Amino acid sequence: MRREDVIQRIIEEKGVNAIPVLIDMMENSDSETYSLITDIIDVLGDEAKKYLFNEFIKRFERRNLDDVVMLYLIDVLSEMECQELKPYLERMMNLYSDERAFPIILEALLRITKDEKYIDILATFLDDKGDIQELAIMALAELPTKKSINYLLNKYMENITKSEKALILDSIQKMIFKKRELFNEVKIHPAGEEISEMLEWMLK
Repeated sequence: MRREDVIQRIIEEKGVNAIPVLIDMMENSDSETYSLITDIIDVLGDEAKKYLFNEFIKRFERRNLDDVVMLYLIDVLSEMECQELKPYLERMMNLYSDERAFPIILEALLRITKDEKYIDILATFLDDKGDIQELAIMALAELPTKKSINYLLNKYMENITKSEKALILDSIQKMIFKKRELFNEVKIHPAGEEISEMLEWMLK
């Protein structure tokens, strides 16, 4: 069955009643399943938003450590521009022992507040390795500014792996797609000599 047909069938048969099941599925979902879940939630719109926020509040008030589903909830709700999340996000930092949660929380803060101070905090994770660094690189693309793109350009110039460079290039491309004038920052940066042509090709 095609992805679109799966989404349509779930919405027609279950509607908002599918949301509790979708939330349960989040805990052990792979990237493809999670993408399908978010597509369904997006189609359900405001009704889903209200339910998801209420679920988030329940979990936040339980104060269980390292609640993975709560991270999925803030990812979805921040994409839906749920401003009600804002007072809770920074306080969530105290509920996670796994540092991989921090870039996810900061990404949600960037989406909702558009405050560049969170760019500076995210940039401190660029010197980490593995998942934390990857999450930080992707999160910086959420707010396309001179500051965020220059953090990535500076990191690109360091002695890093090809996979790290590819990930940075992908985030820079996303920033420029959102805000075309940032291409000028690339052109005047020392990294621009190497990546300008690649970016022009990627943006065609």
